[in-house]
Amino acid sequence: MSNLHYPFEPVAHEDWVRQIHKELRDQTEHIEFKDVIEGLALTITDSPKRILGISTPSDSSHVNNVHYERVTDEKESNRRILLALMQGADALFIRCEKSTIDWTIVLNQVELAYIRTEILVENDIQLQKLKEQLSSEQLNHIVLLKDELNPDKNASCHSFFNGFELHQIGANAQEELSLIATAYHRFLSNGNRSEVVFSIGIGANYFVQIAKIRALHYLINKIGNLHGVSNQFYRIQAHIGWVNKSLKDPYTNLLRQTSEAMSAYAGGAQGIVIHPWDEFALEGKEDFTLRMSLNIYNLLHDEAHFDWVEDPMKGSRIVEALTIQIIEKTWIRIQGLSELTEKEMLDTCLSDIHQTRMKREEAWTSGKEKLIGVHAYLNSDESKAKTWGELPNYLGEKYLTVDSTLK
Repeated sequence: MSNLHYPFEPVAHEDWVRQIHKELRDQTEHIEFKDVIEGLALTITDSPKRILGISTPSDSSHVNNVHYERVTDEKESNRRILLALMQGADALFIRCEKSTIDWTIVLNQVELAYIRTEILVENDIQLQKLKEQLSSEQLNHIVLLKDELNPDKNASCHSFFNGFELHQIGANAQEELSLIATAYHRFLSNGNRSEVVFSIGIGANYFVQIAKIRALHYLINKIGNLHGVSNQFYRIQAHIGWVNKSLKDPYTNLLRQTSEAMSAYAGGAQGIVIHPWDEFALEGKEDFTLRMSLNIYNLLHDEAHFDWVEDPMKGSRIVEALTIQIIEKTWIRIQGLSELTEKEMLDTCLSDIHQTRMKREEAWTSGKEKLIGVHAYLNSDESKAKTWGELPNYLGEKYLTVDSTLK
């Protein structure tokens, strides 16, 4: 490393195009990139319109390794939280999945003063119980969140814009970003200026996912500037979920999780949640898969040093072109959605997401999109294979997985 000199000299555009043709040899059709589901197309040898300046919050230099805990059993959740913290997690995202929770058990021995802890509250009853059980000092170290897309949201928590679950039910990048960005615009229009959290789902296409996160940063700042907000307090939390994960092939799942975590880190997420692939398995989730998920971040941060460079894909012709295209297409959608009522906005977006979901399912069932371990090169070792249990719903639509589509 000591022999490397920064910055690298820029490559002339014509030299770059020449190298692409050389490496593609007879496969020049790959110069034309097209993703029907994402609604993106570009010629990869074209120069981007411009190089974007992507602004991120001033405190975003450290990327958290976030453990996501769904509380259904207090003692088990506490055990898994402490286990995750011992294995590298430095932040918690806790979701209430039962009406009455004993928070003294869930947070027993958790040093809240040193760990960023976010709790997603479903309703006012849960919020009241939480405030009754925890001390004011504990509450000072917890960020209480409400889902801005949930019709039952309460008014006394920080706002959470839940793009991840939109992705889980089938949304593409433009649908996901346009809905949460429009909800953020409404939030600022009402005079709110408190800290907010955005979640975003990470898919399989490496460069598109990097561009998606960069585009969200850009859109957040653009909307903030329209409302005269110069210093915005927000976090983007990237989630690696289950859409393209198969319970029949855990080893390929680890490879997909790693690639997706790399794109989340490179795109500029401030927190990364790598969900264990067997979270919703009928046979139950294992401590081993939790550890493997946390170790992916540990490897990227401690050994690959992804934290050494901020916005590492800045200037990349392909990523810049994809970022600009996502921004432009999403901005058009935002302008249209902003003219609708909140219910009309949700209904319109959910209708679009349903259409995209059907495109994904058709691509899998027809074999247009082939996944390793699902369509080809099946794992002959079935000792680790599991089956899906009941998948969650979000806004009336069940989570999408490739296994459930092909069964």
